Amino acid sequence: MSLHCLVYTSLSRQKLSDDNIKYFLQLIRHKNEIEQVTGMLVYLDPFFIQVLEGEETTVNRLFDIIKNDPRHYKVSLIYKKPIAERHFSNWTMGFSKISYKDIEMLDGFSDFLQKPSIEFFNRSPNEVDELLYKFKHEILF
Repeated sequence: MSLHCLVYTSLSRQKLSDDNIKYFLQLIRHKNEIEQVTGMLVYLDPFFIQVLEGEETTVNRLFDIIKNDPRHYKVSLIYKKPIAERHFSNWTMGFSKISYKDIEMLDGFSDFLQKPSIEFFNRSPNEVDELLYKFKHEILF
């Protein structure tokens, strides 16, 4: 088995209610458990950042489905790489619906607050990794 991590960003076509998100997460978590996929989804209306971890062919197939999902657009691959171990091993899909106030608490993201755009997330995989790490360790817990 070839374990891979894929990170992408996208924009939601519509504002999502908490109920929409909860329903969507129930479906994703169930499917991910069956497919042995782990990861995290961050939602900052209208931005999504998602991490998928799993067997390479499974991750590729899921990303193809995501790219064709009409509920979002501007789906952009940040990176896909082999990994030795999962970073979200206990999460079938960790989730954080964050606010701009949450972003204010994080060092290094004032550029995003001044001009929110998906290009901020797409410009550097290292910044995305840093952001995901901070969400996992500082905001979610």
